[in-house]
Amino acid sequence: MHDTPTTPLPGSWLTSRLGVNPREIEELRKNGELFAVRGQDEWLYPAWQFGPGGSIPAGVRNAVKAARAVGLDEARLMTVLRRPVGLVGGGRLLDLLFEGRSDFVVDAVRNAATV
Repeated sequence: MHDTPTTPLPGSWLTSRLGVNPREIEELRKNGELFAVRGQDEWLYPAWQFGPGGSIPAGVRNAVKAARAVGLDEARLMTVLRRPVGLVGGGRLLDLLFEGRSDFVVDAVRNAATV
């Protein structure tokens, strides 16, 4: 199960520690595919968006983009992503993003805006 840390990570830290391409995260932020808040000196990215080695799964990008399109902020998106999948012990919607099963998650994000 993927952990959901909301710790904001500076772009410079992501670049130096995880080898994340700074141009890539900047472009994804500008395109509305990553959440970020402006810190004092640089953009800060919530840690839950990054997989092992700093990877940014397509599912995360799709879910963030869908959330922005329907007006959900990061806090509301996290509420949706923490929902369990299935009736018993099936993990969470967030886990599906890192398993390559984002279609179901994106639908849930879109539906959350109507609730």
